[in-house]
Amino acid sequence: MKNMVILGAASLLAACGGETPDAQPSAAPNPAPAPAPEPEPISLEEQGRRMFPVCAVCHMVQPNLPSGVGPNLYNIYGQPAGQVANFNYSTALQESGIVWNEETLDAYLEDPLGYIPGNRMAYAGERNPERRAALIAYMKSLTPADAPDAE
Repeated sequence: MKNMVILGAASLLAACGGETPDAQPSAAPNPAPAPAPEPEPISLEEQGRRMFPVCAVCHMVQPNLPSGVGPNLYNIYGQPAGQVANFNYSTALQESGIVWNEETLDAYLEDPLGYIPGNRMAYAGERNPERRAALIAYMKSLTPADAPDAE
C-alpha cells in the first residue's frame, strides 16, 4: 500500500511538471533563431536605375541608339541642354543656355514646364527630392568615365 502511495505521488508530480526521483533533467529550450542579416543598402544610382522604367517610355539610355519620343539620355550629364543629335528639341530648350548638372536636372525634373517654359516634355515632374536625387545619380552614371565633362 505504501508503494502505491509513493507511486501515486510520483505520478501526480510528473503530471504537474515536477520531477520523479529517477527523471532526467529536461533539455534546454531551442535557442532563438539568429536575426536575419540586414539587407545591403541600395545605392542612390541603383535606386534611380530602378525608377527609370517610367522614363524609358520616352528615353533611351544606351550609347549609339536613336532617340525615341524623347532624346537619348546617354552621356547627357555635363552637356548643354537641347543638343543631342537627331532630336527635334523645342526652341525653348535649345535656347535655354543651361548645362545638365545636379542643380539644373533637379530643377528641371521637379517642374519641367516651370523651369523651361515652352519645352515639350510631357512629364508633370517629380516633387520628391530624394527620388529626383536618385534619378540624377543614375543619369550621372550614364556618362562614360573618359568623357571630358564627367565628374
